[in-house]
Amino acid sequence: MIRNENVCDQFKYLHEEQVYSGRENKLYWCGRCQIPVYYEKCPVCKQDAVPFVTDLRPVFPEEAVLLEILLKCKGELRGHSLWNAKGNRYFVNGKPLPFVLKDVVTEWDPFEVHRLWRDEILKGEDIGEDEFAERQQKFTVANRERLLKLEEDAFNCVKRAVAKFPERIKMVSFSGGKDSTVVSSVVRRALGTNDILHVFCDTTIEFPFTYEYITVFRRRNRRVPFLKAQYRGYNEHTDKPFLELCRKIGPPSRVMRWCCTTFKTAPISDLIDKFSQEKGVLTFYGVRNSESVRRSKYRDIEHSPKIAKQVVASPIIDWNDLDIWLYLLTRQEEFNYAYRLGFPRVGCWCCPSNSDWAYFLAQVYLPEQAAEWNSFLVEFARRIGKPDAEEYVRSGNWKARQGGEGMDVRFSQLQFEPCANEPNASNYYLTVPITGALYEYFKPFGRLNFDIGKRLLGEVYVLDRITQEPVLILQGREGSRHLKVIAPNPFNLKLLFSRVECQLRKYQSCILCGGCPSICPAKAIKFVGHQYKIDGDKCAGCMKCIAYYDHGCLVAKVTQVRRSG
Repeated sequence: MIRNENVCDQFKYLHEEQVYSGRENKLYWCGRCQIPVYYEKCPVCKQDAVPFVTDLRPVFPEEAVLLEILLKCKGELRGHSLWNAKGNRYFVNGKPLPFVLKDVVTEWDPFEVHRLWRDEILKGEDIGEDEFAERQQKFTVANRERLLKLEEDAFNCVKRAVAKFPERIKMVSFSGGKDSTVVSSVVRRALGTNDILHVFCDTTIEFPFTYEYITVFRRRNRRVPFLKAQYRGYNEHTDKPFLELCRKIGPPSRVMRWCCTTFKTAPISDLIDKFSQEKGVLTFYGVRNSESVRRSKYRDIEHSPKIAKQVVASPIIDWNDLDIWLYLLTRQEEFNYAYRLGFPRVGCWCCPSNSDWAYFLAQVYLPEQAAEWNSFLVEFARRIGKPDAEEYVRSGNWKARQGGEGMDVRFSQLQFEPCANEPNASNYYLTVPITGALYEYFKPFGRLNFDIGKRLLGEVYVLDRITQEPVLILQGREGSRHLKVIAPNPFNLKLLFSRVECQLRKYQSCILCGGCPSICPAKAIKFVGHQYKIDGDKCAGCMKCIAYYDHGCLVAKVTQVRRSG
């Protein structure tokens, strides 16, 4: 058995200097209380605490059972103080458990682990809940002053944001994760009301535990107005839109994570447009600087770069993981059960940004979903010509995939040649026939005129909104794949034709991903009857819908084939 005073020999301690870095010390360990504290002296027992790690999360009894299975030490971790630090390092009673997660992942069959874990939990034996509750109480009491300061700063951020943007509709972006749970509580407490709109964006690939938690939250907070945003794309009849799009343009990767735009940004933007036509929204997010390098640059209150009508306030932006858990445990907030199982974050369970460990856990706890996803990845790997599809998937190489190599790349292909006799003209050879839908993509350049051109040539003029002078002349009959584009004004031809090419790729590529409508400041872009439409009266010609994405289009960017050398 593992004893509080002396962990058994199989768990060899690391040298102290390997556990923490002197300059990064934020946390201390109280050996008497067996808890982390923010102070050099434990507020509970008044004993000196030792420098520990920079951030932590608690390990709940359910996860402890899993660790016992993986380490083959049944019953030896229960009742002890277990924590997980940055870098996915586990500690028992303040001392590290020296096992390599990579080795564990390769050694164990996750489906067998699932069976063993389920059988152990179903036995109904004591898994250390009472001891965990006792330590939890000590932890919250010891760090109460820290919590009060965190709350004060967070409340002030909420109030400053509301005072600065009083006319905007207040909204909490509620993912069902721990951070958004804290933000929901903080915002409602700071403003003294439950009348704050909550929006849950259902990507359709959330953890089952997330859907369960959303149901519980809504039942326990009936006065909180709650809306759900969801992708309604090109095929609204499928119950698995994510898989449908993956089959069409390939699975998302760390480099090409198109899913966030399609399944999060776009549906939320569409929902905001529906209930906030003029005022816009003030959205409270659970974004934290400590989560990533990219997020470390965020400010506590700023305009959203992705959704035009949104201002974002992040009241917990400076909190670390332990701060989040200090709040949840102290305020006894209900939270997503996935955290009790050991998942460090809650989102799309098959996200390519998840660690190998998180994916292993998904296979353990979600065997059916994991098997279906794995089967799709192997099928995809074979389709793009990988010689060993199973190894490609098993090694996680699909997460590093870039572009449309091996796929049907009609999305990103665009053949063109300059007109020999007209220096201001170019001929384009499209992969799809010309229809009336093509001209929607030229509305950002100016107003369309179908009357003054030569009808036999299918000529359409694009006129400047102010001067009414021709900006572009389009020549192409419906049903043809040949489009000639003429620029009467030779000024800045290179930029103009590059924008034209972006729009033509978009015309060929559009699967109603929702990226363009979400970033349009004028909200001129809509999907009408599963078609891309631009309201010419609203469009200001800012070109943001063209310039925001590489190649002018998210799908064209994702399916682009990179040329070597």
